[in-house]
Amino acid sequence: MFAPSLSPHLPYLLVSSAHRGTGLLARGFRTKVEDGRRKGEEDKAGYLATSGSDSLIQLYSLSSPSSSPVQTLLGHAHNVCALHASRDGKRMVSASWDGTARVWRRRKAQEGHEEEGEGEWMCERVLADHGAAVWDVLMLEEGGGESILTACADSRIRLFEGDKLRHLFKGHEGPVRSLCVLLPEEADSTMFASGSNDGTIRLWDWRTGHALSILGQQGSFVYSLTAIPSLAGGGLASSGEDGIIKIWNEKGKEEQQVLVPALSVWTLATLPNGDLACGCSDHMIWIFTRDEKWLAHEETRRMYEERLESMRASKAPATPKPRVEGPATLEQPGKAEGEVKLIQINEQPVKAYQWDGTSWVELGEVVDPASAASATPAVPSQPREKMLHDGVEYDYVFQIDIKEDEPPISLPFNLEDDPHATAAAFVEAHSLPSSYVERIVEFVRASTAA
Repeated sequence: MFAPSLSPHLPYLLVSSAHRGTGLLARGFRTKVEDGRRKGEEDKAGYLATSGSDSLIQLYSLSSPSSSPVQTLLGHAHNVCALHASRDGKRMVSASWDGTARVWRRRKAQEGHEEEGEGEWMCERVLADHGAAVWDVLMLEEGGGESILTACADSRIRLFEGDKLRHLFKGHEGPVRSLCVLLPEEADSTMFASGSNDGTIRLWDWRTGHALSILGQQGSFVYSLTAIPSLAGGGLASSGEDGIIKIWNEKGKEEQQVLVPALSVWTLATLPNGDLACGCSDHMIWIFTRDEKWLAHEETRRMYEERLESMRASKAPATPKPRVEGPATLEQPGKAEGEVKLIQINEQPVKAYQWDGTSWVELGEVVDPASAASATPAVPSQPREKMLHDGVEYDYVFQIDIKEDEPPISLPFNLEDDPHATAAAFVEAHSLPSSYVERIVEFVRASTAA
């Protein structure tokens, strides 16, 4: 059973990144980091690769840590959201919202700096046969680095050999967010897992192209998957929008639920001893262990339990009908930063307002105020009439007020879309402060129960 771990004493390198641009050796809007050291040679310095919304891939030396990269790789035109390095550290594959994956190879290395990421890194090939953003990538060592798996927002998984599409894996009903090789310590393993916004985890055989099984539902968007080494008990760990890490055994059965005191668990990583590290929406990194000697101190465990209790209280079901108040409410200060009120002025549409600590900020029009009270995603009993935006049909088209003296900006949204990804793309497209992301997510959820 996994329990909170005493992480400061773990003898392993753990690298984190954040939307604010903070993180070990990282700068800018970093969304993905990848250890470029050779497998089995983690004691050597090696290099670190990072990527982010600036479309850049940057390489940092671990032998002489610095905030300046030793090399920057150009080519992608949008957020680079996933990286995967080969075992020898000489190749790397990247995934981007620009609808492509790119394979990179280090052609040359300066004498004495072979392990630091320096040298002539080149884009070897571009995998462009995708219908939408590419969310994750895997370089399959069994294929000699020539076989690449990509996870796409069009709900498909693709297997490329060289620059040719070999197989299209169909089954998911929502964007595929994460890929993971199963039994990675076995050189001839051909099984992999995929996680999707449809809430399912599917197992596949990449060599035959066959679908093997579907694991029980995560219960929310599946953001991350990671394999647990057999020596540490084996299995698969998944995380998602619901703030829960689920442990699946090798028979495909749910073995344990690890509760995390955060709304969402964005990413998972397995440490060499089998412990699980997760990066969460509460700005915390939590580490869980199966080994009693690594259990956290009583003070840390108490903090963990207190935060869990606070999360349970915040997720309590709301009243069936949300309270819609009048304009006089906006003359009173909010109780806490982030508080949201539904306001109707005269006969105008109901709008959502959020207290930012000093004033009420208008988030936008609420399409269906009653849905704001729903604690879980709701599927309408009847098909919703679609709304047009730039010639494309959407479930919703919100009008987001940015400035008082400027007209609102349209934000199209489908029920199967990820509110966080939609908000992040909207903020980036209109050069808005990153603090707007959570406000927009709150508004979308209040309007759709998404």
